[in-house]
Amino acid sequence: GAAFSPAAMPICRVNSEAPARLFYQVHRAPDLRDGEERGHCFLCTGFQTEGYTWEPQLRPLLARGYVCATFDNRGCGRSEKPRYRYTSSMLARDAMELLCGELRWRPRDVHLIAISLGGMYGLEMMAGLREAAYVDIAGADETSFLSATLMVTQAVGWRDPIHGFVPLTYFPVVVNSRLVPGSAKAKLFRDMEQAFSRDWLRADSGARHPKSGARLTNGQSLVRRGAKEYYAKAAEGLEPENGVAAAVAQIFAIATHRVDHERLEALAGHLRRQGCPVLVVCAGNDRLVRYSNQRRLADALGAAVVELVDLADSSHGVTDERRDEVNAAIARVLDEAERRRERAVGSEAGAAPPTSAESPRRVRVRSRM
Repeated sequence: GAAFSPAAMPICRVNSEAPARLFYQVHRAPDLRDGEERGHCFLCTGFQTEGYTWEPQLRPLLARGYVCATFDNRGCGRSEKPRYRYTSSMLARDAMELLCGELRWRPRDVHLIAISLGGMYGLEMMAGLREAAYVDIAGADETSFLSATLMVTQAVGWRDPIHGFVPLTYFPVVVNSRLVPGSAKAKLFRDMEQAFSRDWLRADSGARHPKSGARLTNGQSLVRRGAKEYYAKAAEGLEPENGVAAAVAQIFAIATHRVDHERLEALAGHLRRQGCPVLVVCAGNDRLVRYSNQRRLADALGAAVVELVDLADSSHGVTDERRDEVNAAIARVLDEAERRRERAVGSEAGAAPPTSAESPRRVRVRSRM
């Protein structure tokens, strides 16, 4: 394929121990003046998923005055794809160096928003801040984010096959997409059922084809969004597909991921003392991350979790499939974090004290399709 070329792209060199170049973008509303931004959001995406897939969240965040950073993980999209195994701690350091070294954003001023694999290394980032693992990075000497949103993710990977392995419902989808005869287009749509429900993929998206005016299903809209990026990368002289080696490298990060109970327990207490509210979003029909692991993570983070959104019949792709509920929940946790910061102004510790010992707000939502 084409050689990696950083020309005319925002590229950050990260991680001297395991070097890589990351493609990133900073998004802000066109009419937002310098100094008027409401805050910063740092969005970490999942397995073999590029930063552009945050579009459903970027629109409302930008409308509220936030400046947002998205990026492609190493091994994905326009970022470099070194051919060796990755770890979640490696990806966490990549992200921290981008956040603090390149963007010069301080964690205590940043809302972390992470999904799937992004949530796994997001947990490593959160724990690493508490453990002073990033003090060698300029600006990373703070101990927590302003808030954290963790969606359809887990604290343990496949190294614990009893708890960390993919749900059994994953395998029939893979067999159906790879082994059952059909056209390339049919197999593509079947493959999308790993992350999305068939009903949602076939539902009307509300969009229309720009030339024919025909109504587009959600699945068709996703394919068009991906195709646009595919051809854009090809035009830039980049390999448009991530490739098997890059996928396997990220799979190693998922397989070996682990933030053990002791670290989670210490992190939960620390986040509560620092006044960092956490939102956890779970998907009951997830075929990629076990629902029980998602709930187990919420329980382990304890009183630091101010809201648990339980999308009982949603698939893994909650940022698209359940964007309204997800966006509303993100807005609530961001508001809560900012209220806490306002209450903390002038305090000696510089962080909000715990507000109560109540259980997190639990929202259980079923589809209205």
